[in-house]
Amino acid sequence: MNSLLSRDVQVTNMKQTVKHAEKHLGNICSLLASYTRKTAKLRDKADQLVAQLFDFSSTEDPEFQVALKNLAEDLAMVQDYRQAQVERLETRVIAPLKGYGDIVKNKTADLKKFSTDLNREMKELRKLEKLRLRNPADRQSISQAEMNAQKASNNAQRNARQLEETITDFQRQKLEDVKIIFTDFITVEMLFHAKALEVYTHTYHNLEAMDTQRDLELFNRRIKMSDSLPGHLESPLSNHSASRMNRYPSPTLASPKSQSFRSTLVPTVSPNLRQQHIQYPDTARRFRGTLQRQRGMEEEELDEEEDEEEEMYESEIEENQHTSRQSYAAQYVQMYR
Repeated sequence: MNSLLSRDVQVTNMKQTVKHAEKHLGNICSLLASYTRKTAKLRDKADQLVAQLFDFSSTEDPEFQVALKNLAEDLAMVQDYRQAQVERLETRVIAPLKGYGDIVKNKTADLKKFSTDLNREMKELRKLEKLRLRNPADRQSISQAEMNAQKASNNAQRNARQLEETITDFQRQKLEDVKIIFTDFITVEMLFHAKALEVYTHTYHNLEAMDTQRDLELFNRRIKMSDSLPGHLESPLSNHSASRMNRYPSPTLASPKSQSFRSTLVPTVSPNLRQQHIQYPDTARRFRGTLQRQRGMEEEELDEEEDEEEEMYESEIEENQHTSRQSYAAQYVQMYR
């Protein structure tokens, strides 16, 4: 009877082990499945935000437009990482936890079978005790009952050893699987957040580099254009020439090349020629006209050189800004193309 009581305690402990695994692993699986679905919904909402940012950027000025497009591209890239996160959670975390549903069912069936064997053993022992009390002289019936009880006891002992090994393997496998499952869960989360942080850091610096004053100046020019239109209509040529003079200063004052050209021209005018200019005013006028035309041609050449230099400088600045203001996603594509 003591062995029966010890086996009963043994079975109770095994049942609790399987029951706790079924309860807690089932709840964890349900919660992680909900967690994964919420992550997928967050990915879908972020995709909608990306589309909205692209639509918004098409209505803005260059600086803000570039910033919004870069933000949208980087957000889209983060959602690609989030999609990978969802897929990894489903395959590495949720699928193994779901597999424990069938494992727990099999262990529960083994426990029920063992409980049946214990009940059979208990039944045979009680039958043997009754026979001994009622007919102690009936040796044949008592001997048969003893054989049946011994057979049931041996069967129960054998099944108990097998069940001990089975439940021990179950517990060992459960511990290892839970360790691997949550290690994979943390790894998946770290991979996503590390990649997202890398992208978001680049995006943050892009947003910080946005020149809001430049777009504001463009906006102010548009809304103040109505005030400046009458002046443009009254004297378009004078305004145009004044704007060109403001943009390109006089080479006589600003350009050392024009000064050197002027210094080379002045000594060529000898005193004799000056006297001839006094004696022959027509010749002097023609000479001055020729000299002015030469100076004008040289100044035009200098203006063209300055224009080319400014255009090259502006194009270099725009190119540098373009490369530095690219989104992380665009740079990633160029790097691994």
